[in-house]
Amino acid sequence: MENPNMPAYGGSAEGGKTRYLYPYIAKDLVKKMVFVGGPRQVGKTTLAKLIGKGEYQNPLYLNWDNRDDRKKIIAGQLDYESDLLIFDEIHKYKQWKNYLKGEFDKNKDKHNYLITGSARLDLYRRGGDSLLGRYHYYRLHPFSLREALGIEPNLEIGQPLKFVKSEKIGGIFRDLLAFGGFPAPFLEKNEIPARRFHSAR
Repeated sequence: MENPNMPAYGGSAEGGKTRYLYPYIAKDLVKKMVFVGGPRQVGKTTLAKLIGKGEYQNPLYLNWDNRDDRKKIIAGQLDYESDLLIFDEIHKYKQWKNYLKGEFDKNKDKHNYLITGSARLDLYRRGGDSLLGRYHYYRLHPFSLREALGIEPNLEIGQPLKFVKSEKIGGIFRDLLAFGGFPAPFLEKNEIPARRFHSAR
């Protein structure tokens, strides 16, 4: 069934889309760090900020690519009044695993941790993992037809398949074929910017 209560994605409630991982990440943040990986421009940062705005009183967003934020991270000059710390692209920091391990072990009772990064964020899992037991990992994908329709991912193993009847299916399916599932071109629905977006990837 469609879920009208999910936070809007894309700047406005009208035509805005929701991200399927939102409720799962919000729930898991209470227990452990959450890592969100995925391809560039799939919406990881937007999703993280939506969760911060929707679930927390005083979230703090820090981007490793921002020089001022990078200095704060290295110097340990964080706002510990924040109930959620969002670290974007911190995997580019050579000591990022040890940094997050120490930060989480010391302050996990004060605030929650949400870490976003590129598809390379999960490469560390191939070797020794000093963060073992401290995080949940999610990979964010472009919009699927189900997500674009706002339908919850409630498939139950062993139960009959549920078929959706919606007048919107045909139009949204054509939009996905024309513009792809990445949020920017899909929500804008303009062929020229969409071609530029995909040719630049």
